Amino acid sequence: MSLLEWMPRWCLSAKPEAHPPGPPARDPAPDPPAPLKPSEWAARRCNFLPDPQQAAILDCADPRVILLTARQVGKSTIAALRALYIAVHQPKSLIFMVAPIHTQAGEILQKLKEFAAELDFPLRGDGNNPRSLQLPNGSRIVARSAVARSVRGFSKASLIIIDEAAFVHGAAYRALSPILAVSQGHLWVLSTPYGRNNLFAEIWHDHQADWTRFAIRATDCPRLTPDFLASELRLHGELSYAQEYDCRFISHGLQLLTREQVAAALIDHAPVPVLGLWEKTERYYGLDLGKRQDHTALVVLELTWQYGVKDPATQRTPMHPTLTVRYAPRLALDTELVSIPGFVRAATQRFDGEFGRPKVPQTLLVDATGNGHAVIELLRRERHGLRLLPVCISSGRTAKHLKDSYLSIPRSDLLTRLKLLFERGQLKLERCAPGLEILERELLHFETAGHQSEHDDLVMALGLAAWQATTDHPSLLGLPESAGPLPQSRLI
Repeated sequence: MSLLEWMPRWCLSAKPEAHPPGPPARDPAPDPPAPLKPSEWAARRCNFLPDPQQAAILDCADPRVILLTARQVGKSTIAALRALYIAVHQPKSLIFMVAPIHTQAGEILQKLKEFAAELDFPLRGDGNNPRSLQLPNGSRIVARSAVARSVRGFSKASLIIIDEAAFVHGAAYRALSPILAVSQGHLWVLSTPYGRNNLFAEIWHDHQADWTRFAIRATDCPRLTPDFLASELRLHGELSYAQEYDCRFISHGLQLLTREQVAAALIDHAPVPVLGLWEKTERYYGLDLGKRQDHTALVVLELTWQYGVKDPATQRTPMHPTLTVRYAPRLALDTELVSIPGFVRAATQRFDGEFGRPKVPQTLLVDATGNGHAVIELLRRERHGLRLLPVCISSGRTAKHLKDSYLSIPRSDLLTRLKLLFERGQLKLERCAPGLEILERELLHFETAGHQSEHDDLVMALGLAAWQATTDHPSLLGLPESAGPLPQSRLI
């Protein structure tokens, strides 16, 4: 039997393949699972189940986050979890934690270490910073006090957490921000409120800034019982409770003005008097001379009058005065004294050139305390047509005239009159006035004792102008107008 006869028919009928068959086709590789959100990761890996508000904060990926909370609602725990999440998922990252003192920053780090132990990470430092933790992937978490000189030298941070931020000085903020410049890292600022005169309060209230805001009050936290909160209210009183548990910014009595008073004074345009009251318009200039670390500042107040509602009994129409800040420039530091007269002259010419507005009486008050006598002599040589009043600010109780047409004004009286004008709504701030943004910031930070971190040059210049305006027109303070003689003055 031949070989062809022996082979099965199906073999004979099969055609040979052009190419040998390749390996069997495989299914496409599945996509890697999406990383867990921080709140899910905290629940599955760290055995921490966040409540809805905590979960929303944990999952927020915005670059700037400010967290306003009551006491004991878990803000440090949330910050520790967020820091650990970034450290685990971003190898060789730097997490920076700061607080007013070392031990407060160490508390967040301690919470983070407890969660790291849940992940079986070895708890070892980075070998350079005493309060630190280094993960096996090279990420470092460093805790430091919020002292500007102690945080310099670090760079490329992925996350900076500022705890108890209301107690942190503005210089620490300025030292920390550049650490995020190259890495485009995140900044978390969290605190219970502490008054109104700090950068934390300014950030929270500045809704034009690019910050994502979260607020957790005590009543929002399921772990704080109503009985405990009622006990705290009875023990510490309403003001303390409002700040510590209700997230309200309570003034400590250090500031001259509240944020609400300054906001209420802002107007879009200065009031324009009717034609019959043009001649009663006046302008008051306050000039605060700069020292080595202060600016020379000038504020121009415009006094205008408006008709009120006619009294049906007497048929008289009352007139109401209003002061408006129209101009608030200041000179650069270390500006030569000889340029100050030209600085004042430019301000007067700015308003003399307003079309359709008649020339009005103008008064210039200059703070001549200290070495201001030389500037006074320079101003007296100028031909501005201003009523010049050199002023020495004193710690006395009453204003009095001194030699050579100088006037002594108590500092307390100067500030009290300014405060009364804001309280009565008689002083307005024109939003478009040059320099108003700096003046507004100074007003928000100004403390009666003068311990604020901001300059106070424009505030003192405003106080000088307002003092003379209220002296000439007591009705601004609710007192009857007097037709007494003007203070001693000299035209310049």
